[in-house]
Amino acid sequence: MRRARRQPAQTYVIAALGMVAMLGAVSMVIDAGVYFVLQRQLQNAADAAALDAVWFSPACGPIAFGNPPSDPWLKAGCQSQYPNNPASTPPECKVAPNALYNSNPCSAAVYTTKANWAAALSLCQGPNLPTGTIPITITAAPSQALNLPSVGTYVVTLACDAPHWFARVLPGVNLTMHISVSSAAALGPLGPNGQLVGGPPPANTRLVARLVL
Repeated sequence: MRRARRQPAQTYVIAALGMVAMLGAVSMVIDAGVYFVLQRQLQNAADAAALDAVWFSPACGPIAFGNPPSDPWLKAGCQSQYPNNPASTPPECKVAPNALYNSNPCSAAVYTTKANWAAALSLCQGPNLPTGTIPITITAAPSQALNLPSVGTYVVTLACDAPHWFARVLPGVNLTMHISVSSAAALGPLGPNGQLVGGPPPANTRLVARLVL
């Protein structure tokens, strides 16, 4: 009867190292997939928020004092005030005590983000934290105007410091991954070539919101 040959010690060492390397590679691949989905979910929420925000003054246009019905921006579809604002202005839109920073479009951006961030918020928690433990930071503010008169842009930025799902077991790996996305939108009447044009909307025209680079 033949006796089983003993495997040399190096075989077990190589097998152990190979398993560790394989575990590390699989962990990184899974985490990369989770972060890709998280980034897409955040981007979708930011896009929706920016497109919603530009419909509200002062992001959409300089509506006249007193909001007269004849104001061309109002007639074209620009909204003078976000519903229930400022009573329901979210805390993200307050930059100083008792001060609001463009509260109408900011409120629209924040509430639209929260209406679309469910999947992103759950992914930001990592594998073992309650949803919402790690917040998504919302920054909403007007930005530079396009190279057209009176066509401003409004920017929404979302960020999350999400913990690793599996790669956290590896030595030397940061405990979190910072993921940030940004979206900018502009609103205005359409020109003859389909471009946004500046200035007050002409009579009998409607405003169009677009994402911009």
